[in-house]
Amino acid sequence: MISIAEAPGKIILTGEHFVVHGAQALAAAINKRIRISSSFSPNNNITYKNQRIHSTNYNIKNDPVYVVRNKTLEYLGEKSPLSITVDSGIPRGSGLGSSSALCVATAASISSLFNTKLDRKTLFNLAMYGEKKIHGNPSGIDVATSIMGGIISFRKGFDPKRINLKHNPELIVSISGKRRKTSNMINKFTNFRNEKPHSFHSLVNSSNTLTKKTLSALSQKDYLAVGSYFNFFNSTLNYFGLSSLATDTVIEKCLELGSYGAKITGGGGGGSIIAISPSKHVGVIVNELNSMNYETFSVKLPQKGVKVWLTN
Repeated sequence: MISIAEAPGKIILTGEHFVVHGAQALAAAINKRIRISSSFSPNNNITYKNQRIHSTNYNIKNDPVYVVRNKTLEYLGEKSPLSITVDSGIPRGSGLGSSSALCVATAASISSLFNTKLDRKTLFNLAMYGEKKIHGNPSGIDVATSIMGGIISFRKGFDPKRINLKHNPELIVSISGKRRKTSNMINKFTNFRNEKPHSFHSLVNSSNTLTKKTLSALSQKDYLAVGSYFNFFNSTLNYFGLSSLATDTVIEKCLELGSYGAKITGGGGGGSIIAISPSKHVGVIVNELNSMNYETFSVKLPQKGVKVWLTN
């Protein structure tokens, strides 16, 4: 018997980094997923399918799959050796939540193998063990989005809320190709907070206000306003040094080709960007960025969260 779980990656619409420090943020699941297959085995092993692992630097104890597997088995009170296969459709280091999807799918797959369906809170807590191993002090927004799917409003320490719209916004997602480490980007924000606490507090409050305005504009299908908020958030992230030549180039091209707004999504320092555009321009922009060798796709919201099934 094989237990299979698929979990989606994510994009941050507003409030990245500020969410680590208590601000409200908006996030959405995307149409790229990670699949984890687990089965009983004579020996424990983890196999990465279609993904190169540098063996000289690889330490299994730092592998989030290893961490989440152990914590999930501990929670279940089980010790059976398992074979786990990872099949990822989300580029690593792209800012699209590959690590959170990996951790969520691992815990969901293993628990299902033992005929246990985890409640949302338990699944979140187990997946966070792996996230913390990678990112140090994550907010949990990536994990929550991967579990719940759709669009969510998230604030650290509070239950995430699902946002239901009467329409299906379509966003452009473009991967810059420049990998970065999220924990380094988080540290940049933390250092600024420590050096200028009053200025930082003002920015957190501003982020909260703009997130609420973005949510209101989304609800009213006012994509022009959503785009303006995207542009403002991007300027703020640039101020913190989280832009790169690659992301600046992609954002500029999106705006040139008619996007209402575009911004870095996730950790910054590379990674990916999102853009909101008139529907007639989406295909043109996606094709143009792909022709420039930036992997680009569109996503219609909402997308489903983690799903699990058994097979022989």
